[in-house]
Amino acid sequence: MAVDSDTFWSIIDGARSAAGERVTPGFAGRFTAALRMRLAALDKSELLDFDVHRTRLQARANSSAMWATGRVVARYADAFVDGLIARGRDHYERAVADPDALADDPAVRAVAAGDLPAHELAPREVEDLAEELYGETDDYPMLLRARTGQVAPQLQDDWDDENDDDVRKHLPRISALFLPPR
Repeated sequence: MAVDSDTFWSIIDGARSAAGERVTPGFAGRFTAALRMRLAALDKSELLDFDVHRTRLQARANSSAMWATGRVVARYADAFVDGLIARGRDHYERAVADPDALADDPAVRAVAAGDLPAHELAPREVEDLAEELYGETDDYPMLLRARTGQVAPQLQDDWDDENDDDVRKHLPRISALFLPPR
């Protein structure tokens, strides 16, 4: 069986349901464990298919606004996007469309208030999970690249996602939660 988009999101939804729908302390670990269990049932071709979808979703989120949001909220932009994916298709799509709207997300607000560790929003292990389960790590990056083709380069925005003044200008709501005032 090939892992198409619907199957990909079904795997994510199953892992999220097993981890608990709400992001709470321990969510990242529970989600990763639940996802590992689901991915372990796939064959090598299906693991690659799954990771192709994850890689393409990462590429779609490749903008200055998303990188800046991931940096100021969780310090890890790529893992932050995996965290958005872990929260489901609708959450991911809304975040990619308007990263600044994540200021309304209860989990993001809990991180800003210090009530939830930032790493709960960014399960870093997800990036390497399919490769680890595939088992042949030397071949995996080339096999994945062959299936994904050229991933989209970062959108060329006219601002620097590592410059806090630019972040304040383009992401005022996220900045108000996480960056010190000028």
